[in-house]
Amino acid sequence: MRILVVASDRAELAAFDDSFIKVVSGVGPVFAAASTASAIGQYKPDIVVSAGSAGSTGLLEIGECVSFGSSVFADMDLTAYHLRRGTSLTPERRTISSIKLDGSSSLVLATSASFASDPEKYREFNAAAVDMEGYGVAYASLLAGLPCLAVKVITDMIGEKPELKGYSGTLRNLRAKLPEKVLEAVSAL
Repeated sequence: MRILVVASDRAELAAFDDSFIKVVSGVGPVFAAASTASAIGQYKPDIVVSAGSAGSTGLLEIGECVSFGSSVFADMDLTAYHLRRGTSLTPERRTISSIKLDGSSSLVLATSASFASDPEKYREFNAAAVDMEGYGVAYASLLAGLPCLAVKVITDMIGEKPELKGYSGTLRNLRAKLPEKVLEAVSAL
């Protein structure tokens, strides 16, 4: 099975060996979607995984490594068109909100283009954590008709200002959990 793992930074991919197809997307949902779409066309994977770090809304502890059941783009706001926040329109004018990922998980991953600072902003989505790339990877995978997972290690608590030095050390210590969790989630599909 060809597993494409997409992460925003090389540091998030450091624990993955060469049996995985690894792509660094850059930070944010736009870069993640574009990089994922390009990599799908180039590498023809069987499954796509958004891997990396996320901040907890308070439902998960620092150090947990989890696979999410769905992803929502929390920044999308078409409420002026009477759509629920997090919902958008496809080119065919169908609505889309959360994207289903790991069927064995009920955890929701919210994606935002901004660094999350207030966990209350994500309560309406019942989000357990927030990242900056998951929804972009999931949407590109959905368009390609490929299964997608989002596997994240929790590195910080939203609302608590992390120091960059502390964050880097936390990520370095926790990223080793990612490949094992990815393989576990893939085998459960």
